[in-house]
Amino acid sequence: MKAVPLARVLSSCLVIAACVGFVPSASAENVSFGPDQLCGLHSARPDQPPAAKQGTVQGRNGPIGYARFGHGRPLLLITGYRATLGEWNAYFLGELAKHRDVIVFDNRGIGASTIVDGRYSPDYSIRDMAADAADVIAGLKLSQVDVVGWSMGGMIAQQLALDARDKVASLTLIATAPPGPDAVPTPPEVLSVLSGGGKDAFARIMGVLFPADAVADASRCFVGDMFAPPGYKGRPVPDAVAVQQDRAMQGWFADHTAAAALRRSPVRTLIIEGADDAVLPDANGRALEQMIPRSRLDVVADAGHALMFQYPLELARHVDAFVGR
Repeated sequence: MKAVPLARVLSSCLVIAACVGFVPSASAENVSFGPDQLCGLHSARPDQPPAAKQGTVQGRNGPIGYARFGHGRPLLLITGYRATLGEWNAYFLGELAKHRDVIVFDNRGIGASTIVDGRYSPDYSIRDMAADAADVIAGLKLSQVDVVGWSMGGMIAQQLALDARDKVASLTLIATAPPGPDAVPTPPEVLSVLSGGGKDAFARIMGVLFPADAVADASRCFVGDMFAPPGYKGRPVPDAVAVQQDRAMQGWFADHTAAAALRRSPVRTLIIEGADDAVLPDANGRALEQMIPRSRLDVVADAGHALMFQYPLELARHVDAFVGR
């Protein structure tokens, strides 16, 4: 094996071995980031002056809201289940933006990607959401992008790479799962926590997003570390959207066509999994590594599903080193 170790209440490092213990080679093994960087970071974040540019592009199914900041090669980030563009860690984004033109956007039906009169189809798939991502690329007139997908966003990113191969220079898949029967879906009890409410919802969500030793810090600073561009209002996520996203993921786990196509994918791919991911276990990363020809798997020790909140700076440098200049 080549292995290297959602929800609101969810510089190039060429000397990367010194920065994060990662040497970009096919023989790299376990990755350890740390100590945990949650809370108290003294680093730039793109939701503070000068703030990120916010806008809307017209997709085939309606408006798609986005935020854009930084300089360099375009890097498109696709977020996950019940998540808005505000669910990204602001320091993770800020570190990426040192050398990248970073674009984040809301999946359909969420935040700035909503239609008041409900013209979105009530039944859509991962492939439909990948088409939305392609519309962002087209709407911003980008010839080619590097793509980062987290959780459900990683599923969307995989489909985007299949349907718009000429537009995707590289894939980074974080805490996600492959299509088809080799996937290990989110356990029903965990999905219930991520979808639930109530007085203790926040605490229970923190408990499934992070390893036990990171929960206290995450509970203290998780919300404050979220990307919050001025004037942006992404919440609440409609229940109907959450239900449809769940259906879309269930369809992904039964998608034999996408699984077969990924086995022929020419796109170089970095797969990053948390060793303590309770939402989408790291077995999914191993399945993806076996499926995608030009892939490598990095399993990060002592990391959960929301590992960009645990290790925002080191994870960003890790992605930056893979993508290259």
